[in-house]
Amino acid sequence: MPEKTHHPPFELPRSFRPTLVDASGASKPATSDDHVKTDVLLAIKPVHLAHIASQQKNHEYRKYRLPDEVTRLWFYETRDGGDEGRSFITHVAVIPAGVRHTPGTVPEKLLGIGNDDFNDGRKVSKYGYPVLELYKLARPVALDEMNSRWAMGSPTGWRYVPAALWLDRWGSYDDARANKVFRVF
Repeated sequence: MPEKTHHPPFELPRSFRPTLVDASGASKPATSDDHVKTDVLLAIKPVHLAHIASQQKNHEYRKYRLPDEVTRLWFYETRDGGDEGRSFITHVAVIPAGVRHTPGTVPEKLLGIGNDDFNDGRKVSKYGYPVLELYKLARPVALDEMNSRWAMGSPTGWRYVPAALWLDRWGSYDDARANKVFRVF
């Protein structure tokens, strides 16, 4: 059995201050235990992620309403039985702040997988999030790293992304981000 790698606690630079929220929902200065209020982690089946990546699907549908401040969805690609899926955080989608479609409100001109079913109320999901951009992580986050380094397991529902993970895989500056993610669209 290989020896586990120890990662020292991640410290945020003093100049870095993303919008953070603590467990009570209050905004505050960043510490290594904080979460980024604009970024959430969601589980997604490989087939749905592939449809988003190919731009056949332009909305992500969920049963729950995400806070209006959320502008990025970090996708944890589930292992969907068989060989599909990776059990990794692999992609980050950009969504518009405050735009939360309900059934019947997705513009008909936006052709995409699931849009008609959502608009007609045939989906269990009650909220639709338009996907504006998609990025692939240069270094996907495996489930064992999620557990050991970031103190989180596979997502059920949604959760805020830890600030240290956000800085490590997304970054606070566009020029630094060029080595962390690749734009899919």
